[in-house]
Amino acid sequence: MTDPNFAPAAPTGGAPVNKTKWIVQLIVSILCGGNLIVLALAIVGLVKADTDLPLANKLYKWGWIVFAIIWVLYIILIIIMIASGAFTASVNTY
Repeated sequence: MTDPNFAPAAPTGGAPVNKTKWIVQLIVSILCGGNLIVLALAIVGLVKADTDLPLANKLYKWGWIVFAIIWVLYIILIIIMIASGAFTASVNTY
């Protein structure tokens, strides 16, 4: 006998997820400083895109946020090094 209130589960499949944005994030994280944190977030997001899309999108967003923060810190470090004279060289010959 079948229950009239029973509704079959909706199919979990759907249109395949376009993973281009995670691949771009992977490439940018490798080419622009080799940022391992962003690389890890992009890989996990790419793997989770088919099974847990909201989590994958959060990881994608946080990957770009971390990328921006690290680049700002990198620029501040370069400015401090320039101001302190870290790139000047003086050679004393006797």
